[in-house]
This record gives sequence, C-alpha cells and structure tokens, in this order.
Amino acid sequence: MNGRSIVDAIAIGVAVVDDAGRFVSTNSAGAVMLDATDTGELLGVQSPFDISSDPAGADTEADAAAERVGYWDVGLEDFVMLSYQVGSAVTGGMVVTFRDVTDQRRQQGRVAALARTAANMASQHSVATVLDAMAWEVQQSEGVAATQFITVAPVSRRLQVMGAAGFSEVHTFFDLLMASHRRGATLATYEVMDSGRQIVYPNRKAAMLADPNWQPLHEYVSQIEWADFVCTPLVTRGKAVGVLNVYMEPSYHAGRTMLDFFTAMADQASLAIDYATLLERDRIAVRREERKRLARDLHDSVVQQVFSIGMQARALERMGAKAPEPLATDIARIAAEVAELSLAVQHDLRGVVLALQPSMSAEMGLSAALQLLVEKITRRTDIQIELSVGPELDEDDTDFIEDVYQVVSESLHNAVKHAAPSTVAVSVNVSENPRLVRVDIIDDGTGLTAAASTTDGYGLTSMRDRVGRWSGQLHVTTNDSGRGTHVSASLVPPPPHPDHRK
Repeated sequence: MNGRSIVDAIAIGVAVVDDAGRFVSTNSAGAVMLDATDTGELLGVQSPFDISSDPAGADTEADAAAERVGYWDVGLEDFVMLSYQVGSAVTGGMVVTFRDVTDQRRQQGRVAALARTAANMASQHSVATVLDAMAWEVQQSEGVAATQFITVAPVSRRLQVMGAAGFSEVHTFFDLLMASHRRGATLATYEVMDSGRQIVYPNRKAAMLADPNWQPLHEYVSQIEWADFVCTPLVTRGKAVGVLNVYMEPSYHAGRTMLDFFTAMADQASLAIDYATLLERDRIAVRREERKRLARDLHDSVVQQVFSIGMQARALERMGAKAPEPLATDIARIAAEVAELSLAVQHDLRGVVLALQPSMSAEMGLSAALQLLVEKITRRTDIQIELSVGPELDEDDTDFIEDVYQVVSESLHNAVKHAAPSTVAVSVNVSENPRLVRVDIIDDGTGLTAAASTTDGYGLTSMRDRVGRWSGQLHVTTNDSGRGTHVSASLVPPPPHPDHRK
C-alpha cells in the first residue's frame, strides 16, 4: 500500500494547504467532510484553515499547535464546523488534519440554550418542565430511542420520573420499576448513583427480557426498539440527586462525543434540580419557623386568654351565688357553660399548638422518638413493650421517618385502646435485595375480634395511606399463636443519602 493509499484510509481529514491557504491535496475522508464529490474538486480552492505559525490569540507554541475551529460552507444556509490542527511542512505547503465537530458543537449549543432557561424555570417551580424539555432534546439525537430523567425528591428523597421522551404511559413506569426491584431486579439507577459515574449497559433490553425479576417491566420496555442503555448520574454539591437514562436504538453504540453530550445534559439538569432544591429547602425552613411562631403566639396569648375567661367564669359563678333567686341559678348556669366552653377551647387550642410543633421523629430521630413513645405508654399502662430499631435508616429522610413513626404510634395506641395486651414487640429493620423497611408490631392481646370496630376506621386508613406513599403494603392479621394481633408493614425507602452509603 503506497503513501497515498494510507492517507486515504485514514478516517479523519488530511490535507496539504499552500502558503496562501489553498488546498493542494486532501484525502477521501476530508473530501467527504467538505461535501466534495472527489478530491480533485478541492484543488486550488481556498481552505478554511489558518496555517500561520502565530495565529491570533496564540500565546505559546503549545497554543499555536492546539486545535482550532474553521467553518466550511456546504450550501447557501448551511456549514460544516471543522476542528483542525496544523502539522509539519511538506513539499507544496503544510499538513492539516481536521474532523467534523458540527453535531458536537450544535449539541453543546442546545445544552447552553437549555441552561439559560433552566434556572429561571426552576425558580418558577417548573423543574419538571425543564427536565421534560431536556429529555425531548436528548431524544432528538441520532441513535436515541427514549430518554428519562429520574430524580430524588428534595425532601422525601423518593425516586420519581421528572422528564421523559420516547415511552408512552410515563406515569406507570415508576410503579413497574419498583415492582421489579422488589422481585430482586438490580436497578441501574442505584448502581450509578452509588458509583457517581456514567455506565453503559450493552444489550440491556435483551438482558431485562431474559430475567424474570424484570417481568413487571417486560411489556413496558418492549414498546420501542432499543438495545444498549446509558445511565448518567445527576450530581450536585458532590451528591447524587438522580440519573439521566438513555435507551439507544439497536445497532447504535454511543461514542465518546455522544456520552459527553449526555454528561453535559446531566450537568445542566443537576443545576436546575439544585436550584429548585435550595428554593424548596428555604420554603420549608420558612414554613417551619412560621409554624413555631404561630404555636408560640397561640400558647402565650390566645391559650392564656381563654384560660383567663375560664377563671372569670368561675369567679362569676361564686359571685352569682350571692344573688337572689332565680337570678343566682341563671348566673350559675351561664357561668358553668362559659367555663365548660373555655375548657373545650383550651383543649382544642393545645391540640393545634401541638400539631404546629415539629414532630418528635424530625426533632429527635426515629429511634429516640420511638423510645420516648414506648416509655410514655409503659408508664401509663404498665404494658411491657420490647423495641428494636435497626441502625441502617437514613435519618435525613424526615418524611419517610415520620411516616414510619406514625405507623408504629398508631399501632401501639390501637393495641392499648382495643386489645388490652400485656406485652408488645416492636421492630423496625431494613432488609436488602430488595431494599425494604420492615415494621412489625406484635401483641398478645385479645386479637382482631375486639379490635374489629377499628379495622376500617380512620387510624388504619391513615396507616395504609402512609405506607402507600412509599410503594409499600400493610397487613393486620392474627398472631401465629392464635392470640393477639400482628401488624406488619413493608415500605420502599428513598435511596440512602450519598454521605451514608457504604
């Protein structure tokens, strides 16, 4: 193979350009990039390359040898963007190597355009709109069949689909995904968030369809034709806040430029999420402080004033006793009614004040809050309660921790009020593969018959709602011994906070 053949076989453009910047020769790949029918068509044509040894802006020899960018018109309204380097001098001119970076730069332009709007839209509580637009942009890229942005909710840290393109029935995806996870399927989302790096999964669709653990998602992922799967982490402040999932069309494998584009889009999505998260945290902090202020004002002002009304009613009752009949009887009746009303209002106000205060689980953590609850019930009833709380729970997930606490609290109070047990065993533990939080409350009371009046009541409905928020299940059954009640709940926790992962 002669030298010319070797140059023609090179996949990048190679040209020789004379001192005036005109083409002396070019290889076949270069001619294709420049939209020429053959290499001879370019002879003597002015090139887009600056071959001077001291190009504008070059401060050092290394700068002069670095890649530069040139533009080549391929029509009245279109052009090719070329990244090129000037090499050695040869007979007739200088060697220039070049490559087409048009798609890469256009993708970068799309990222920049989205970045300019992302923060503004996120500030208007539209981060989902931002991610939906980004998902659509990514899906328009060559070789991309579908796209998803899966994020972690700012407060509860529950996974949620916040942007998607390519698949239909987006709202069903998460439930099917978690159903597969509970069967034992390994989620790329968790793997990538744990590692903090982009991962390409070759032939992911075939692997999922061959795995029975993915059965709940088989029909869903078969909607479209795809093969490889690329998962890119969304990272803010060193913490994973979600992933960008890209489903590649069959026989199309993402190259370095495409992977870099996915990373750039993930970075912009992370900025929008970070901004929205900061805003939400500020709003939560403001609401929390406002609730504390209201509770304090109600306690210090309104509750005390209502208490004073009750005291005045008692004083009026004593004074009315000295009045002649039937006035004394009427005053006593009215005074008693006012006193009774003031007590009722005080009771209601104290309930409001208590509700406005931060929950014990949020202030103390789950284990300490449950321990305090157990001690209070034990002192009041003499029921022996055995408590076991596993150490694996992420105490930063206040919404999740509060729901677990309330499930235990409601179960214990139901047992005390309706089943008259002598002992109760409470356990809260985390299991892996799939990751679940298991809550078990077992008592030796009179069982479900005595508690039948509450099985469909507000308390159980509230418990089911709390468990349902976390894709979980709640069961109330008779103990294996045939005596007492077993309340069991399984909840899918949010992904562990990155700082707490092993």
